[in-house]
Parts: sequence; C-alpha cells; structure tokens
Amino acid sequence: MDKEKNILNSKVSIIILNWNGLKDTIKCLESLKKITYPNYEVIVVDNGSEGNDADILEEQYKDYIRVIRNKENLGFAGGNNVGIRKVLEEGKSEYILLLNNDTIVKENFLDELIKYYDYKTGICAPLILNFYNQNEIWSSGGKFNIFTGTYSNDTKRNKGAQKETDFISGCCWLVRIDVFKKVGLLDEKYFLYSEDVDFCYRLRQQGYKLKVILSSIIFHKVSESTKNKSSIRYYYFHRSKLIFINKNYNGFKHFFYLNVNRFIRYIRILEYSLKGKKEIARSIKKALKEYKYENSNN
Repeated sequence: MDKEKNILNSKVSIIILNWNGLKDTIKCLESLKKITYPNYEVIVVDNGSEGNDADILEEQYKDYIRVIRNKENLGFAGGNNVGIRKVLEEGKSEYILLLNNDTIVKENFLDELIKYYDYKTGICAPLILNFYNQNEIWSSGGKFNIFTGTYSNDTKRNKGAQKETDFISGCCWLVRIDVFKKVGLLDEKYFLYSEDVDFCYRLRQQGYKLKVILSSIIFHKVSESTKNKSSIRYYYFHRSKLIFINKNYNGFKHFFYLNVNRFIRYIRILEYSLKGKKEIARSIKKALKEYKYENSNN
C-alpha cells in the first residue's frame, strides 16, 4: 500500500504545446485544473505563435503554469523537446505527460495512467474520444504498417483495463523520465507527422511496451491545428513517410520500401494534378524534392 501511495504521488510535468491555439489551450487548461492527481506542474511551450498568446496565458494562469517562449515554430517534435529538455535539466519530476492543446481531459485520467505504468512500459496513454462525437473512439492505440512506414489508429472498443498496442498517437503520452534518457527525445527532422511513429518504433526496438489505459479518457478536437491548411498537411505527411523509412529501414527492406513509396508519391502528384488540385500536387512534389535534398546531406 505504501508503495502504491508513493507511485500515485510521483511528480508529473505536463507539457502543452501552443501554436496560435489560444482558445483551445485555455479550455484544455481549465479541464486540467479539475484533475484529481495531486502532484503535477503544467508547462506551456508557446511555439512561436503569431499573436500574444504567451502573454495572455502567462497573465491568466500565472499561478498555475510556466510558459516557455520559442522565437519560432519548431514543429511538434522541436517544440515539445524544448519542454522535455527543461524538465530533464531540472530533475524534479518522475514523469512527463505530453498533451495536445486541443484536448479536454477527464478528472481522473492521470491517476489511471500512473496506476498502470510499470518498469516495462514506454508509454501509457488514455483512450481518446472524438470531442465532437463523444460516443466515437478516435484512438485506442494503433497498428504499424511495414509497407508505408506509418500507423493507423485503432477505433475499436476493447474490454478490460488496458491493452498493449504497436503505436500510440502523440496526442497524449505519459513517459517516465528514464525512458527519454535511454531512448532519446522526439526526432526533429520530421517537424510535423511521423515523429510519434518514430518514437514508438524506437521504444519497441528497445523492448518497451506501449499501453492504452481504457479507464483513462480524454477528448480530442481532431485536426484543429491543421484545418484549412491542406497543402501544409499533405507536404509534411508525405515528406515524413519517406524520412521514417530512410531512417529506420536497412538493406533490401530500405531499398524496396523507400522506392515503392517514392513511386507512390509520383502517382499521387499525377492524380491530384488531373483532379485540378494543383496546390496539393505541388506540395507533394515539394516534399519529394526537399526529402531528396535532406537525404543527400545526411
């Protein structure tokens, strides 16, 4: 019992990345203020927002959060890494929770994650429901696709307290400090998309388990950060697939899957061009071009 009490009182640093998302971040923070877990801090990393988000958040929540200001948008991986490095340098927390700003959490979500975290675990994550349709599961883990080097979210309902999975969306992760020290931080080459795929892949290569705790629930406002920016989404989505395969596959597997996926990108360019979606086609072409340039410099 004493051991369980100590675990449930371990300090957690919650890191929230904000990029021009003031309204969502405020709603996320308001839901966090109601959680029942006793020992945590909140760090908001403002990722080079265009307005005065950081000033407003600091003033409104000065007794509740710390704000770190990035001078420019460092992407999902780079922005979160700023917060992670800060926590590691200070050495006062046992866990880090990465949490998307476009989420709302249930009061006991963190208690449940901590309860099921053991020494074999790399990530504990909640069941993620669609904020706009709260009977719909957005993610309860996911499956790895060796062909594309990406994952798909599992949206099936499961029984039991927890489940192991191949992949967990970066929307919400609980990670013990020593796991980051052993495996490293998020790979900033990706900027957007597949950084969570890469981190989960590295964890599994090191023998860690990825667990979804079904009694821990949050709600996600799906794709809020990239809505109405389809060309940006397509650019990073296709670029990140190629980066992942190039980085993590070797030998014939690398040659085969990389070239097949490059060929698929050219088919997509032709497809979108014929459909009159030239901006998307240009974005994919740019992804291929910049990927080739980056690859030639590695």
